[in-house]
Amino acid sequence: MAKTYLSMTNELLVEINEPELTSVTSALGIQKFVSNCVNRAYFDIIDAQDTWSWLSTSATQGNYNGNTFVETVAGQRWYLLKQGSSGVDTDFSNVDWDGFVLTEEDVNGKTEPYTIRNLPFVSLETWRDFYSVSENRDSSQANSNFGVPERIIRSEDNRHFGLSPVPDEVYRIYFYAYDRPSSLVNDTDKVLFPEQYKTVLMARARYYIYQFKDNIAQTQLALTEYNKSLDNMIEQLNAPQPNYVEDDRRIFT
Repeated sequence: MAKTYLSMTNELLVEINEPELTSVTSALGIQKFVSNCVNRAYFDIIDAQDTWSWLSTSATQGNYNGNTFVETVAGQRWYLLKQGSSGVDTDFSNVDWDGFVLTEEDVNGKTEPYTIRNLPFVSLETWRDFYSVSENRDSSQANSNFGVPERIIRSEDNRHFGLSPVPDEVYRIYFYAYDRPSSLVNDTDKVLFPEQYKTVLMARARYYIYQFKDNIAQTQLALTEYNKSLDNMIEQLNAPQPNYVEDDRRIFT
């Protein structure tokens, strides 16, 4: 069965011996509650991990470590992480702050050899303590403090990244970002993860339904099933890459 909003809601309704829906928008009473449980369970799964692979933004990755990029402006320190975002609800859900890369490749007017470097993350406090004063010492001679950025900083609102020092030219800043999904609304809306993990969402929704019905035994069974299946989902989709051990010793005879 396809993992659409309507099909998952109806599957749960059948389990609790309630009439199926022809459209989620017409749901009332217990049917409306069950459809809300589907969304609640969906976001519980999303919140369980910061970097689900199925939430990776679909922007072109290119040749660098990142799935999206922002082009800098000479003399500008701060940049919105998600270009065109109107607020926190449309921002990225998560950004890998340890994976920023600077390059001149594909920048209009730039030719080889390109400047390419990793940009290590430093906290805003560290930047203020060790770099901000020297970079802003004399505002009348600000251009003298521009250069190739060497580090990345995060704004206090978590919606912008900053470059230190202030870029002197146009560069591309690549990084990994993850999208913020929307609630399921329409009958044909589908969850974003692979269909084999639909049972994880169903178990979590079942937990809320039986909790509402004061069925403690079924609530505990659903919670146990959810926790076990969620662990398997995390292990299979977000398992850490294997450790690689190399022994460079040589035996001479």
